[in-house]
Amino acid sequence: MRSLDSVRLQYFGDSYDIVKKSLIAWLLEFGPWVTHPMFTEPFEGEKAAAFSRMLGTPLLSNEVLTTQTDRVKYFSSCLTAGNLFLDPDTGVCLKAWRGAKSVNYVYAEELIGWCSARPNALTLVFDQSYSRGSTKDDMHRKLAYLAQQDIYGFAYASHATFLLLSADCELVESAREKLLDLSGLPASRLVRLASTRRNLSEFSLTKS
Repeated sequence: MRSLDSVRLQYFGDSYDIVKKSLIAWLLEFGPWVTHPMFTEPFEGEKAAAFSRMLGTPLLSNEVLTTQTDRVKYFSSCLTAGNLFLDPDTGVCLKAWRGAKSVNYVYAEELIGWCSARPNALTLVFDQSYSRGSTKDDMHRKLAYLAQQDIYGFAYASHATFLLLSADCELVESAREKLLDLSGLPASRLVRLASTRRNLSEFSLTKS
């Protein structure tokens, strides 16, 4: 996992970015994509343009996310985006953080709102927020929490982990099949729930 105190710019173009680019490219059949980069340091002008070009998507914002940022306003463009890639420094958290760590995460309730507002679109999220040794359990916990709110998805389990989500369960399944077809990945890499029924009480939903 990238250090939470590291300078994001120094990682531009690393292997994580190649995986981001590849996933977006494999999913282009479902329409064009936009990226909310969630910058936590200044990343403007030529640097932002280079990042956009590398991903192959326009950026929704070049603004820096800070602890003082009005998150509702900062992410307002996510409510009307098409297919959306979110690139937090760390990943997805079920509960909202307070203080310095808050800028490193996107919260489950935010994702639920954005996915619900765009029922025919996909949302891809970079998610490196897992504890060593519990990755798949935590992936299932997050997917279960979201499914209880009628947001469905699967996780790409790798050194670079991601969630792909939508309010449309059939769209998510089509995206999963397309990824398997184009990438040649083993199905075990795309982790999903055994059931998307609302009765998912076997998962504890209290951990991030």
